[in-house]
Amino acid sequence: MSPRLKLLARRESLAIAGLSLILTVVYHSLSYASPTTGSRYVTMSERIGNVLVLFRNLDVWIYFFQGILLFGGIGLTVYYMVVFHRKGFIATLQHKTEELTKTSDLQAAVNFELESLANRFLFLDLMVGGAPVAGLLGTVLGLVQVFSEQTLVENVTMQTIAGGMYVAMVTTVCGLIVALFGIIGRHLLNTRLSEIRDTLTGAR
Repeated sequence: MSPRLKLLARRESLAIAGLSLILTVVYHSLSYASPTTGSRYVTMSERIGNVLVLFRNLDVWIYFFQGILLFGGIGLTVYYMVVFHRKGFIATLQHKTEELTKTSDLQAAVNFELESLANRFLFLDLMVGGAPVAGLLGTVLGLVQVFSEQTLVENVTMQTIAGGMYVAMVTTVCGLIVALFGIIGRHLLNTRLSEIRDTLTGAR
């Protein structure tokens, strides 16, 4: 890398760091701002919580994200299972590995082709990792709703906390279900790739 490119990269890094610091200071200073109504002091946590409670349809977007992961992952799994079992697919891979064996050994050629196929399954890894995190976000949002409602009532009853707890539990369950489908799909595809590996390495 030339000295000028290094200088530009350093300037950009400093600019990003400086802007982040300024925005962080502004964000942090808001937590110390006194209310203008003369009422009790409202913390930054309460303000953020009020915004989260105001937009109660955030859990809908969590379900939307989980739905994309679920149906996209199932569709991806079914598609590749059909492709991997299609007549002529292994013959195509054998032809590719034959071309690669001109510059490398058979095992390396097979590994290269199968790793290229396995890299297409990253969406399933997103299902396994992303869906439970989205469910955990829904859990926290549900708890925020619960505690927010407790500040508005004098007598706490099961009815006042049921709504938030329901959101908290259901989003988590849905996230785990989506992750489970991702694990199953990944296992099925990896098993099929192992069978293809045995076929290709035993073909010659």
